[in-house]
Amino acid sequence: MDKERLAPGLGRLAFFREADAATLARAEAASRVVEVAAGELVLDFDCPSTEVRVVLRGGPLRVLMRSSGGREKIVAEVGPGAFVGELAAFAGPAVSPSAGIHALHRAVIAVMPGDAFVELILASPPLGRRLIAVLAERVRSQNRRLLEYAVLPTRQRLCAELLRLARPRPPEAGGGLAISPPPTRPELASRIGARREAVSRELADLVRLGRLRVGPRAIVLLNEAAIRADVEAAMEAAKRLG
Repeated sequence: MDKERLAPGLGRLAFFREADAATLARAEAASRVVEVAAGELVLDFDCPSTEVRVVLRGGPLRVLMRSSGGREKIVAEVGPGAFVGELAAFAGPAVSPSAGIHALHRAVIAVMPGDAFVELILASPPLGRRLIAVLAERVRSQNRRLLEYAVLPTRQRLCAELLRLARPRPPEAGGGLAISPPPTRPELASRIGARREAVSRELADLVRLGRLRVGPRAIVLLNEAAIRADVEAAMEAAKRLG
């Protein structure tokens, strides 16, 4: 491939707009573009990498943590325009256990050396502010998940995750919220720190109660208000007990 085809084109992504032009050019020249297939391992667990991986097209990339017992937990998914590895770029590789990254679907990724990413952020105040906002939102999200894991029963943890994953359906499809394609039971179990059998049981109960419709193409939230109220009521009850 020639250099033009290898150029990441980071400046077209919203996060990198207003970057210092000369520093961005150096970062792009130091980066390489990698195409990964669906299901491909992008970064193995405990790999001491300080590179930042930016999703240019496709994806998302799924970030997982593995326990000492071998169980994997989904901690994040990163789509086009977003990135992973920024903490290692600034602070060095994480001590074991660290995250592993898989591509859920075919993706094109720019792999940037950590020192080039740090230089770009420090030279570009707008990027620095955006990075702080990104990290703050990740901390808030992780804190919320940790609280849910600590205080909520399996059903309410599942409901909270379904609400996070759901997206509006078009009016011609009936409106409301749905998750399409539907995640598997093992995937949902990995997201909320539960067993697959427990997730299957809770999904069946939620269907029986008229809260969800589970099909091969989508999980439809039939009563978003009731699902949300159930989660908030359980959270308030846990706070009172605490």
